[in-house]
This record gives sequence, C-alpha cells and structure tokens, in this order.
Amino acid sequence: MKNRFGVLLLSSLLFLFSSSVLADDLEVEGRIESIDTSSQSFVVHGIPFFVTPSTDYDDGLRGFADFREGQKVEVEFRYREGNHYVTEVELED
Repeated sequence: MKNRFGVLLLSSLLFLFSSSVLADDLEVEGRIESIDTSSQSFVVHGIPFFVTPSTDYDDGLRGFADFREGQKVEVEFRYREGNHYVTEVELED
C-alpha cells in the first residue's frame, strides 16, 4: 500500500511540475531572418514562430503585416505540439 501511495504522490508531483512549466511563456530575441505570409510565421535564430489571432503586438507593431526581414524583435512564445506559437512580440532597439 505504501508503494502505491508513493507512486501516486510522485506521479501527481511530476504532473503538476510539468503542467506549470508548459504554462510559462518562453522568450527569444533576435532578427527576423525570413517571413512566410502563407503560414503566418517568421524565423528567428532558425526557428519558425507562428502568430495566432491572440498574438499581442507591441512597440509599433500592429499586426503580422508590419514584420520586415532584419527587424530585431523580442518574441514571447509557447511551445505546443512541435510548434512555437507567439503570445507577444515587440520591436527591440
């Protein structure tokens, strides 16, 4: 009985830890290397980032159409199902 309780407790703690890690936004800063309008994505450091209807644009960016190759951006994102989804993006100096 003690082993089952220990396994259950450990499993619950691992689930809670992994859920909290997945909920946090990650961040990267760099220059936009390329833009793909058909997939609504752009590449920074070789990583494709996909915008969604809930993406927040700041510091002069109003939407996907404002992106230009070479712009320095700070990207907050969530990694889900093998893709990087942008939660917030802003221009950097």
